[in-house]
Amino acid sequence: MKPKVLVVGSSLKDMGGIVSVIKNIEDSSISELYPMQRVETYITGSVISRLLIFMRGYLKFWWKLYTFKPDIVHIHMANNGSFYRKSLFLLTAGKLFRKSVILHIHAASFDEFYNQFSLQRKYCHYILNQADKLIVLSETWKDYFATIVPETSIEVLYNGVFVREPFSKKHRHAVNALFMGRLGERKGVYDLLQAIRVLKEQGVSATFNLAGDGEIDEVQALVEQYGIQEQVRVLGWINGEQKEKLLQEADLLVLPSYNEGLPMAILEAMNCGLPIISTTVGGIPEVITSGHNGLLIEPGNVPDLTSALEYLISDEEARVRMGAYNREIISAKFDIDLLMGRLSGIYDALHVKVS
Repeated sequence: MKPKVLVVGSSLKDMGGIVSVIKNIEDSSISELYPMQRVETYITGSVISRLLIFMRGYLKFWWKLYTFKPDIVHIHMANNGSFYRKSLFLLTAGKLFRKSVILHIHAASFDEFYNQFSLQRKYCHYILNQADKLIVLSETWKDYFATIVPETSIEVLYNGVFVREPFSKKHRHAVNALFMGRLGERKGVYDLLQAIRVLKEQGVSATFNLAGDGEIDEVQALVEQYGIQEQVRVLGWINGEQKEKLLQEADLLVLPSYNEGLPMAILEAMNCGLPIISTTVGGIPEVITSGHNGLLIEPGNVPDLTSALEYLISDEEARVRMGAYNREIISAKFDIDLLMGRLSGIYDALHVKVS
């Protein structure tokens, strides 16, 4: 008998990489092997809407513990408020109901959150050590969390995508660069705008599509202040069909982040045969080898970001070569069904341990 799994995470109506991960897991082959149900505990919105979905989710969680009787509770967690909310679910499932609990940590800057102040560090240390298993997104994050919990309780599970068939791109005169992520400082969007301004001054021609929620008004104001309205389109949040169209029309992805786990935007772009310009943070260097399938810079280095963009905008052969490598890497390492075999092993090992 396969163990029953209760998943705790954001609403699938919400936005962002965690939602994409939960959707991909549910749509993968693993959902056919294990009895799985889900409780939604968060959605982007007003304080009232967030409070309501949390309260409903917590009540539903208790109901599922009594009626569904899961063997494993799989909790998707970030930092800040997410950590505190999800810690309540962990303590309820692990301490009160004696269930096996997995914490699947998507936090991009957990190290900063952990070290904010002494009491928070003690609470985080306690909660993380209550989980039966931590799932992290990269070897880099495994090394970090091994300073807090026993290394034997940590598993690396990369984010994955459904490998897609190649598609032909329409020839265009202007190179189309794509940014996908929450608009704000953490994702490096303001550095990107500075780089675009310099490229315009140098006469380097390209179109930049900025897709994501966040500080939309602030970004649009800077676009106008820098005089780069002809080069930049601020699109706001995009749905699945819009994302598909943007990926098919793009020639490269740029994501100059300051903190990351393992961005779904990078994997989705690689899956579409795009070269990547990003930074040496989180799990990104485990996916992108600078000069091979993309270009990596240090976060905040606008001159290097500008040079990387200029290089890929001006060199079509390099874009095609790097994009082809990315398709191979996705098939070999980030195919969701291959990764779900690893998650299946985690589930089964926990179930055997309990049994």
